[in-house]
Amino acid sequence: MKYDFTAAIDRRNGDSIKWNRYGSEDVIPMWVADMDFAIADPIKQALLDRVEHGVFGYAEVEPSLRQLAVTWLAQRWDWQIDPAWLVPLPAVVPGLNFAVQSQPQLTSLVWPQPVYGPIAQVAEHLGLAGATFGVSSDGWDLQQLEQQLQQGARTVMLCCPQNPIGKTFSLSEYQQLAKLIERYDAYVISDDIHGDLVLDGQRHLPLAKACPQLAERVVTLIAAGKAFNIAGLPFAFAVVPNAQWRNQLQQRLAGFAPAPDVLAMTALTAAWQHGAPWLEQLLPVLTENRDYLIETLADLPELTVHKPEATYLAWIDCRQLGWSHPAQRLRQFGLGVSDGSEFGQAGFIRINFACPKATLVEGLARLRQAVLATR
Repeated sequence: MKYDFTAAIDRRNGDSIKWNRYGSEDVIPMWVADMDFAIADPIKQALLDRVEHGVFGYAEVEPSLRQLAVTWLAQRWDWQIDPAWLVPLPAVVPGLNFAVQSQPQLTSLVWPQPVYGPIAQVAEHLGLAGATFGVSSDGWDLQQLEQQLQQGARTVMLCCPQNPIGKTFSLSEYQQLAKLIERYDAYVISDDIHGDLVLDGQRHLPLAKACPQLAERVVTLIAAGKAFNIAGLPFAFAVVPNAQWRNQLQQRLAGFAPAPDVLAMTALTAAWQHGAPWLEQLLPVLTENRDYLIETLADLPELTVHKPEATYLAWIDCRQLGWSHPAQRLRQFGLGVSDGSEFGQAGFIRINFACPKATLVEGLARLRQAVLATR
């Protein structure tokens, strides 16, 4: 089946936080990380069938869904896991917090910066000390990370692929990181929700697969919300090989996490069972949009675009323009983006290019207009 990624779907005046942010303003929203594409038909049909059933009592995570996760990770990431390692979560973001709380050696936290807000907020939410280390298109600043580990941090939170930069990490980079994790007896929580959105025909490499010697020290968070555009139907799994950590996570969830969402599990099941053809058609669209964005902005020396290797998010350095708050400035020109300050790096913007080409063309025209008006 051929899917249409060119249709503009009207999301205004509904429940979309992306499109409601600017109210009646003439602003194209290209900020929060969801896509302006319709979901795969098998997911839609599965939801319709489940609603038609008419009963929505308490549900459980069936063994078949766990097996689907195992199969998906084996086929898409070449990662072999034991279904017993899987712990159901209400979503990735609460999963981050629960995983930290249940960590076997909980002390202070450290995470790369820039990074998307929920990772940076975990320490504050849990009343823990926290620190950062650098990350860029060139990789992690492991010297900074080691300094934080020397000062007592023992829980490293990662985002792989990295949001907002869109960087993937190589085996060599993971191996260098692993040396520090082992040397300082640390633990890692890795949010891999963008793992199915690696571009250019490449495949996601999770840390726990790349460095199996770290498996007992790593929790990997997975979900279909980003890749299949079902973030509004949240459900996730934590992959936890460490039995002690897994048991403590399950105990932490008891009484705090809601019962599994029936429709979310329905959507996830359909995505992993029948959604691969849709995803295979989506990835070239995202690659084409990314390349168009880079080409369109290439003649603007005031902007430095970090070419994303994964995700549908472009990280753009606007510091040469002298804008203190780039997102506010661009809003005046009818473009809604995420400000770099939200990720811990002022002077940058993050722009979401997961939209029909016509929307992207207009959005980038407004970005160009804003830059040229500053000259």
